[in-house]
Amino acid sequence: MFDAHRHFSSAKACANALYATSKTGEWGRLKGMHHPSVGGIGALPEKPLPTAELLYEYVSKQADLQIAEVGLDRRWPDAEAQQLFLLEVLDIAYILERSVSLHCVRRDGLLLGLLKRQGKHLPTLLWHGCTLSWESAHQASRMGIILSFAPSLYTSALAREGKRLVTLRYALETDYALEMEEPYEAYLENHLDAFSELTDTSCDTLIRNNDEIRAILTNQPSAR
Repeated sequence: MFDAHRHFSSAKACANALYATSKTGEWGRLKGMHHPSVGGIGALPEKPLPTAELLYEYVSKQADLQIAEVGLDRRWPDAEAQQLFLLEVLDIAYILERSVSLHCVRRDGLLLGLLKRQGKHLPTLLWHGCTLSWESAHQASRMGIILSFAPSLYTSALAREGKRLVTLRYALETDYALEMEEPYEAYLENHLDAFSELTDTSCDTLIRNNDEIRAILTNQPSAR
């Protein structure tokens, strides 16, 4: 099954997954990844944000490179700079027809409002590690945003929605961040089984859905 978001590490990237990094020093290592792996580069405000021009330079030169790990995070200062960087990145992704995996920590309403104001000039968006309220999740889904559920879902209030989760535009992700690769497959399978039980949806259906999401995120003709 395609994993809609996992972290890039020192282990060889060969899984059917979108490998994301927010470390500019790793950007170059995600260029030219081999199928079925997909690379996504971004930056978070825990460190000084790079210029949007630098990100454009990397992404524009690599046709299959996506944008991941950008967004708003209340734990870090200078919310205005975060918003400005995100808006610039959204414009880049829209122009280059790349998907964006959004990172959001305690800025849900602010991020939804920002995206709504962008109107139709938005790239394909995935809300990474979604634990929104049901109302916000429903609003985001209606805006065309893919809600990506990681194992963190199960300890959130959103998990109480059960079967209703698969009425949204959704994907599954592991958000796997360990350096050791050995536990990964079991971690992915456990998440798949748990979500299947939570939503009363067959694993085959969930796998097909994630395969379709992969095509959408990578702008493949089969997704149109």
